[in-house]
Amino acid sequence: MQNPFTHAFGAQPNKYISSILEESILDNFSYDKPSERCFMLTGVRGSGKTVMMSSISRKLAERKDWIICSLALTDNVVNQLASQLADYPACSKLFLKSANIELSLAGINAGVEYNKDKVFDIFTLIGKMIETIASDGKKVMITLDDIYISEGMISFAKCFQQLITDVRNLPVYLIMTGLFQNYREITDVNDPRLKGCTFLTRTLEREVPPLDDAQMAVSYFNTFDIDEKEGIRLAKMTRGYAFAYQVLGYWYFEKNVNKNDLVKDVEVEYRSELIKYSYNKLWSELSEKDKLIVIALVELNADEKPVKRADAIEYLKSSGNEITSSIFNKYRERLLGKGIISTSTNREGMIWLPLPQFGNFIRLYHMD
Repeated sequence: MQNPFTHAFGAQPNKYISSILEESILDNFSYDKPSERCFMLTGVRGSGKTVMMSSISRKLAERKDWIICSLALTDNVVNQLASQLADYPACSKLFLKSANIELSLAGINAGVEYNKDKVFDIFTLIGKMIETIASDGKKVMITLDDIYISEGMISFAKCFQQLITDVRNLPVYLIMTGLFQNYREITDVNDPRLKGCTFLTRTLEREVPPLDDAQMAVSYFNTFDIDEKEGIRLAKMTRGYAFAYQVLGYWYFEKNVNKNDLVKDVEVEYRSELIKYSYNKLWSELSEKDKLIVIALVELNADEKPVKRADAIEYLKSSGNEITSSIFNKYRERLLGKGIISTSTNREGMIWLPLPQFGNFIRLYHMD
């Protein structure tokens, strides 16, 4: 039987749980003139950022008044946008020679004739095409996945800034996804390369929330024909991590529905997939000091219960590590931005490791 779950990153699964955040973003774009132009979805790898963005895009595409441009962040991302807009019928017929469109986008300095005007700037051409689309009563949604600081990102940011400040009030909107630390880099007001790209600092940044336990439990309950208690147990094993929900569902389905004899232990397969596709990458991106603090938190069992910030600092000192409160705070913020830890806002400053099986991954592979 076909497995309804997937362990492919970013793919739209058959078993998908939407969130209040997704509904609120869709609600914003349901109006003729949405109040918010840009959203930035952040979260740890596997938290469902790309899937949520794709789900929003599909639902908007089903409406008659939206054109979707899904872009990949490369050096020629602005050309991608121009090419996709040029494919829109109302735009393509306004080029003097459609056969020259692709060549002109690659070498816009040579000029391209659009709607009887000679255009020598790709930003200007994009604006003219969006104006054409607007005259058809449609709006343009741009999606950009996994952003980071690069020449392509800088060029796109300048292009989008020009579009949203255009006196024609062009109906162009944007949803981006990315890791929090990468988003923080592209909003650095001290970076001269981003001068004038003020929309980046005003974009609504929203962290993709954990999946709801009750919704996951019902999904497992209906899929596996199990009792409610077992559905809740499975849901709690994922800790709301979207990738974990898919992976656990996948291997549970293989063992208990498809009766796959090769699956000896669902939990072992589950942990192995989390490590292979997510945790190894997360760990490789940590500095040695990051890793030292994470290992200390695991030794304090912060994957099972919150620990006090002061206790973590004291434990590190007792282990022979020279670490001050200010240094610890610096790395705590880094780990928080990477999604490795969660923290409370109370005076005790509780810290814990929210990702399922992450503590066991550290114990098994990175501790003596």
